[in-house]
Amino acid sequence: MGAADRVSVATATSRKGAKPGAMAFDFRRPNKFSRDHVRAFQIVHETFARQLSTVLATTLRAVAHVTLTSVEQLTYDEYVRSLPNPSYMVILSLNPLPGAAVLQLPLPIAFAAIDRLLGGSGDALSPKRPLTEIESNLMRGLVGRALRELEYAYETLVRVEVEVVQQEFNPQFAQIAAPSDMALAVNFETRIGEKRGTSSICIPHTTMQPVLESLASQQLFADRSSRDPYEWARALEEAIGGVCVELAVRFESVALASQEIIDLQVGDIVPLEHPVDQPLTVSVGDVPCYEVVTGRRGKRLAGLVVGNHTTRLR
Repeated sequence: MGAADRVSVATATSRKGAKPGAMAFDFRRPNKFSRDHVRAFQIVHETFARQLSTVLATTLRAVAHVTLTSVEQLTYDEYVRSLPNPSYMVILSLNPLPGAAVLQLPLPIAFAAIDRLLGGSGDALSPKRPLTEIESNLMRGLVGRALRELEYAYETLVRVEVEVVQQEFNPQFAQIAAPSDMALAVNFETRIGEKRGTSSICIPHTTMQPVLESLASQQLFADRSSRDPYEWARALEEAIGGVCVELAVRFESVALASQEIIDLQVGDIVPLEHPVDQPLTVSVGDVPCYEVVTGRRGKRLAGLVVGNHTTRLR
């Protein structure tokens, strides 16, 4: 490779006292994910990491943490070569996007999860072998729950339906893209109990190509203050118009001592002490909003709105 093809940032800036950690840039292999794209992916997978931590903790009944550590772009061949062999790999389809993606877990994490699912402590030594058919089926159920959280995290970018295509253990057999194709590798520090490891998600550039233009940060996180306020209000009304909220009509609360509550039995009557001439309070999502008087409409109980609640939200 000649000097015209490759510029070493570390060499070019060493005369000026460059800081350690500088990286080389290859002009023959330009980045296909812009900085805005990478930032958007980082936000999405931070959400996924938080949700996955909850799924692992509740499903395995163990202390579990998943933390996003890096988002980097590299060729698919470089990603595959960076994985240990064997590894637990799940090839995913991201309908309606083309192509596929890979979810990879290190074997110690996979065996710790399986041990917890079977009632163990998860601290046993992990064998260096692929999973058996029974172990694979157990992991498939856990992965299925994790994929629902991945769909939730991706909703800010694109609505996808994630499905398991197959499970692999040799990275060389998980060929979802050409070796020279650029891909985005998202790495997570994963811990289940005392077992730690680095898991990852790899998404080829060709898979995300249809939506890359919409991932720019100026479109995802644009300042709405510059928009027409009437247009923004109309769009907001359309967005929340179909959202279901809980509406409740409530009497005045009654204070009881703890012992009185403990002594309650079936058939006991608790006086409400709500004055007959005092309107009832209508709460929307636990927020007092209106005052109503009770009545009937046909065979149904009803309430007539007579005013706004003095403590309503402004």
